[in-house]
Amino acid sequence: MTSIAPRPTLSVAETAELLGISRWLVQQAVQDGSLPSVRMGRRILIPRARLLAWLEGDVLGPGAGVAAQGRG
Repeated sequence: MTSIAPRPTLSVAETAELLGISRWLVQQAVQDGSLPSVRMGRRILIPRARLLAWLEGDVLGPGAGVAAQGRG
């Protein structure tokens, strides 16, 4: 694995390499909103801190809050 510099954001390719998945799968997760991302023009950037929080389960996917509110 190549060394990834400690920048605040990761590219789609860097995120895919870090997670051990394809770039296509990262792009699909960004497109459906399940992976936190920021767009700068045509470029997709994944904020490192939000990715780590997402991996730890601190960030809920779209609709998760609505489903949780309906129960109780």
